[in-house]
Amino acid sequence: MAAKITIAEPGEPGERLVMSGTIFHPDGKTPAAGIVLYVYHTDATGYYSKDDDPYNPRLRGWMKTGVDGKYEFNTIKPAPYPHRTTPAHIHAQIYSDSIPEYGIDEYWFDGDRFINDQQKKLLLTGRGGPGSIVKVTRGADGTLVGHRDIILD
Repeated sequence: MAAKITIAEPGEPGERLVMSGTIFHPDGKTPAAGIVLYVYHTDATGYYSKDDDPYNPRLRGWMKTGVDGKYEFNTIKPAPYPHRTTPAHIHAQIYSDSIPEYGIDEYWFDGDRFINDQQKKLLLTGRGGPGSIVKVTRGADGTLVGHRDIILD
């Protein structure tokens, strides 16, 4: 059963977004149980908090995978930073009892006006596997839905 959390409560300004996926062992096939995924992002105006402190973001959450390796978080689509050309994104880190914490490539959104070849070079670490530029579709209820599988190093 997927680890599910709500980051942005109903009423939070912005477009609702549900992101889900599976975390796999390095073979890319075996689901990874007991992995903590920590995600955080800006709000609908591009700020992390009242003080815009990325070390104390308002919209954040942790989830721990079960035996199926699945995760899901319900939030809003973050806005890009004001007055900058950084694509809208969700930061992500993973860890477990057996692996030290490390960051993976951010979740970016396909079609973002700020994603260009220069920006794509920033994703060359490959941490988390391919697919960090997520295609989102709109569900019947208007919620944006995205999927990203993660492969452990």
